[in-house]
Amino acid sequence: MGYRRTDRECDALKRIVALLFALANLADLAAGASFLRRRRVLGILNWGETEARAFLIAMSTGEAVPAEALEPSGDLADLAVRLRALALMLCLLSAQAPPAAPRAAIVPAGREKAARRAGRPAAPPAPDTS
Repeated sequence: MGYRRTDRECDALKRIVALLFALANLADLAAGASFLRRRRVLGILNWGETEARAFLIAMSTGEAVPAEALEPSGDLADLAVRLRALALMLCLLSAQAPPAAPRAAIVPAGREKAARRAGRPAAPPAPDTS
């Protein structure tokens, strides 16, 4: 439960959320295309949606789920809604994890020896929060 997200992880999650919204917009645009084009786009976006859903399940439960086990969508409008819902759920999950705390500085051994020589108690080492 002590896991904290780093800035790099938060940035990556924001990029994934932006990508999911972009894929949802692409699904909306492709809904008005010809049948063959809709089928091609649906196949590509279904793959992306099932991978994103497997990632979200693994992120929330900690257990890996193969993307093949998830049911793909058969309609582009439905797929667009599912992609937006995934993006919103990912936003919610990423907001629940607290941001990373700054790492405690490691006190060099020389300072500890100098404090003992001066008769002062050495500062206790900072707890490891990583």
